[in-house]
Amino acid sequence: MSLESRSLAKGLMIVEALASREEAMPLKDIAALIGLGKASTLRLLRTLQGLGYIHRDEHESYYCERVWPTMKQQMQLTALRQCALPVLGRLNAELGETVALAFLFDDVIRVVEVIESTHHIRMSNYRGGILQPYASSLGKSITAYQTPELMQRLLYTYGIFALTPNTLTDFRAIQNEFAMVQERGYAWDNEETVLGGICCGAPIHAPGGEVFAAVSMSMPKARFTKQIEEVLPRMMMDYAAEVAKGLKKALG
Repeated sequence: MSLESRSLAKGLMIVEALASREEAMPLKDIAALIGLGKASTLRLLRTLQGLGYIHRDEHESYYCERVWPTMKQQMQLTALRQCALPVLGRLNAELGETVALAFLFDDVIRVVEVIESTHHIRMSNYRGGILQPYASSLGKSITAYQTPELMQRLLYTYGIFALTPNTLTDFRAIQNEFAMVQERGYAWDNEETVLGGICCGAPIHAPGGEVFAAVSMSMPKARFTKQIEEVLPRMMMDYAAEVAKGLKKALG
């Protein structure tokens, strides 16, 4: 086997290992798994990361998305992360609450980035989680802008069921909610996924008007004041527009 073939095989081992795990893996564990030294493993990891197949978290560990994106989606996702991460950091600093970024894979919506709240009591999210297209603010913000066919497929794939007493489960009511999201330009999750949790999300409009991503901020109901209710939607739309501006430069 040639050197190139061995490198390819080791690279595929890394991707398969990371794709099968819930948690990220540090360099030393990956090196032990594939039987290479840390320096050689790091070169492979950097190559795979540069191509967008794997990602590195804040703890210098590596992870892989569970859903394999198409080439177009991979380009969109890579550009989205590059444009959104600095914006998410500033958004998190505004109120110290949890912020998240979601991306539309073929027929599911997943969380792709999270910056947790600095408060001890907080609304958490986790990277890789599948979102409800009809209940979460991120899910609504993306689903509302899809074609009727894709909208129905997203609902069918996830299924419609009550997560809390506030969850909309009537199809017509869900359709009306999507229409309101389009009209307002943002979405609320008013204890629809978790009791005691409030979340506001806004769509990120890519060049050409396509919506494949959204950003959100979530917090416990106890900290959700009238003042925050008044300013949060505009805040979310402004930050989403900033990410969209970056995407326009990145994707053209």
